[in-house]
Amino acid sequence: MTLPRLSAGIPRTLLPSPLAKANATVSRFLIDAGAIREGDLPAAWDATLRVCEQALDAWVKRQIGSLHCLSPGFAMGALNDGGRYPLAQAAVPLHYSAVDLYWYETREGEWPIGEGLEALERACAGLGAAVLKVLAERSRFIYPLFTPDIACDVATYVYWCGEENEEIALDMQCGEDEEARTAMREEMVTSQTLIEAYPDWARCWPPGNPRAHRAPSLSSMARRLDDPRAQQIAADALALSRLRIEDEFRPDIDGEYIGFGAVLSWRESDVTVRIYDDLLNLAHQAEFCDRIGELQMPLNEPQRMADWQQAMRTRFKAIGLIDRLIHQLSG
Repeated sequence: MTLPRLSAGIPRTLLPSPLAKANATVSRFLIDAGAIREGDLPAAWDATLRVCEQALDAWVKRQIGSLHCLSPGFAMGALNDGGRYPLAQAAVPLHYSAVDLYWYETREGEWPIGEGLEALERACAGLGAAVLKVLAERSRFIYPLFTPDIACDVATYVYWCGEENEEIALDMQCGEDEEARTAMREEMVTSQTLIEAYPDWARCWPPGNPRAHRAPSLSSMARRLDDPRAQQIAADALALSRLRIEDEFRPDIDGEYIGFGAVLSWRESDVTVRIYDDLLNLAHQAEFCDRIGELQMPLNEPQRMADWQQAMRTRFKAIGLIDRLIHQLSG
């Protein structure tokens, strides 16, 4: 006997017609914005929003190209007339008014860059510091990285009650008990821990630092290099420093920010990783933000989507340069 079968053209999941109509509104928005290619759509699907999200992800991958260290993810959700995600247990929404588009790091990893930066310093005094400064400053509004200077800043409020060193925290926990103070100091991250973990030029660049004013420019240092690898790193850092990107997609941050794309330790599994893990533990006890960027767009303004795609092209180029610099420094 031959069992009856449903035609392959019949979707496996049947949606109520009001919800299917609302999802189709999002699809039309992306088509009108030119965000979906015909080749990005499968022959058959069940969830319209999921297909649109996959099509957007395909576009992103074409723009960025292959990456070695970073793994950005882009997600999209539909918002109801109140500007919120419809609750799963609520009644079926009859109308979507906007889409919430956001991006994040899907699997942040540790990349030890200390040896690579120190090699640059040996090749040309100030080059390692200059490359690290470009990575730290330019990634801040593009693809935030957990760098040594951020680790030092985080240590002040995770361990030291917002002070410059651990003495106040020791006073609060141990008072005048020297034995207890010694035991606590051995267990915690101290200011001496950070001094031993990073060279002074990696911890911070204060505005009044005289070395920063005397250091030659990155372009002039690049011209003096003989090592092809160092030349390539300097060229990528210079290209990244010259990109002009506005801070226009900063996420609305409530609570602690943990949306870092990578942890740049000095040595593998050093104190940078410990500080980062303790920051995550602290953040997950309350509100936190793990998005790199976000944008809400009304469904009746498809041009906003096209404008976002155009604005992101420079960011994608920057992400590629950041990824390549991390790969070269940690390799």
